[in-house]
This record gives sequence, structure tokens and C-alpha cells, in this order.
Amino acid sequence: MDPADAMMSADRTAQSADSTVDVRSMWNLLRENLALIAGTTLAGILIATAIALTATPIFRAEVVVAEVEEPGGPLALAGQLGGLASLAGVNLGGLDGGARRAAATLRSRSLAEEFVRKHQLLPELLRGSSKPPTLWLGVERFRRKVLSIREDSRTQLITVGVAWTDPADAARLANSYVSMADELLRARAIEDATRNIEYLNRQIAATTVVEVQRVMYKLVETETKTLMLANARREYAFTVVDPAVPPELRHYPRRTAMVVIGAIAGLLLGIAAVVLRRSIAR
Repeated sequence: MDPADAMMSADRTAQSADSTVDVRSMWNLLRENLALIAGTTLAGILIATAIALTATPIFRAEVVVAEVEEPGGPLALAGQLGGLASLAGVNLGGLDGGARRAAATLRSRSLAEEFVRKHQLLPELLRGSSKPPTLWLGVERFRRKVLSIREDSRTQLITVGVAWTDPADAARLANSYVSMADELLRARAIEDATRNIEYLNRQIAATTVVEVQRVMYKLVETETKTLMLANARREYAFTVVDPAVPPELRHYPRRTAMVVIGAIAGLLLGIAAVVLRRSIAR
């Protein structure tokens, strides 16, 4: 065997022996301090159990909705006349961005603020807070801690969730939040369509060009259909696929998981304490 290879082989053997010794010595050290490690592990379990048992139960209710589409209906006609409407100075509510605006409304701060104010949630949202109970702070906590909105890019479904201390209230608030968003979009559509129709009628009366009048009559027809749908349809912007119901299982605390995490944290803390104590002793 080449002398260099022999030396490298000897080095690897020595390193392997050192690693074995280190593992063995560490194992012996942990066995010698088993009582300390068991104590910290038990303490972690007890602390986690106490937190899990005393934490306020939180229930999450979810409602699944889909954005309403109108293939071939007045929204499609609005898309065809969108360029002409822009030239006429009319903003049609049924253009391509309508669906995106509907989804964005669910996430808007203005909707959350109106919802918190209408249902008088501020005292519950800021219970135990040391800060002044302002509407801004309550809305921030509602959007961060209570409300959740998820969109499925594959199915185009939107899941609106509300986490609350009472399961029946959680379901009621989730359904009510979607309903308020739908009514807000309905009111905006009615207001825009009414204003556009009034404007177009004035422009029709002011012009004598037959082609321009024809285009404006089509725009009036489109806005009239939008107005009719907004007033007659029960679900205007969102169709409820699966309404929220009172959940029977807690969303928080997950007691088993908390106890397991507490045990792991106590075990790691005990090991760290043993290693630190040996390092200080050395």
C-alpha cells in the first residue's frame, strides 16, 4: 500500500474512533443526568397542559362561495361595448374586472370596518387589550385574528372563515360577512347603473347623430339589464356553494399537539442544560 494512502486510512480510522467516543461520552452524560432531563420534560408537559386547558376555545366556521358569472348575458354585452362606453364617458360595472373587484371587496378594509361597526364587535375584539379601544385597532385585529379568506385557483372557489369563541356565532358571522359583501356590490351596481342611464339619456337627447344614438341606446339597454339583475337576483355577486354551519370541533387550542410540543421543548431544554453545565464545568 502506498504510504500516503496508509496515512489517510489511519486518519479516517482515528476520526471514526473519535466520533464513536464523542457519541458514547455524550450518551453517558445524558444517562447520568437523566433525572434533570426527565424533570424538564415533565415540566414542559405540565406547562403545555395548563395552557391547553385554560386557553379560550376558538371555533372556525367557513362558507364557500363562487363569483357569479353571466356568459352571454348583459356582462358579455358590456364587454363588447366597453370601448364605445369609454368614448361616451360611461363606466360599465360589468367589464372584465368585475369578478376581480368582487373578490377584492371581501378583503377590503372598508367592508371589514362596516362589518365590525354593524355587529358591534369592538368590545369583544379588544377584550383584555391595554390599548385604547379604537375602531382602527379593532378592524386590524378582526382582519388578522378572526377573518380568513382563501381562493382556490383551480376551482375558482373562495372560502371565507371566521374564528370565534362561540360556534353558532362563528357560523352566523361568516354567513353575514359574505351577505354584506354581496349587498355592498349590489348597491354599487345599482348606483352606477342608475347614474349611467341618466347620463346616457341626457346625451341621447343632446345629439342628432343616428349612429351615436344607436350605440347609446344599446348602452342604456345594457345598464337596464344590470339594474334589473341587481334588483331581482337574490345572490348578486356571490353564489353560496356551501353555507357556514356551527362547527363541533375546536380550531384552537389543539391540546394533544400542544402537549407533544411541550414535551419536546422540555426534553430539548433539559439536554441543553446538561451540555451547558458540562461546558461551564470544563
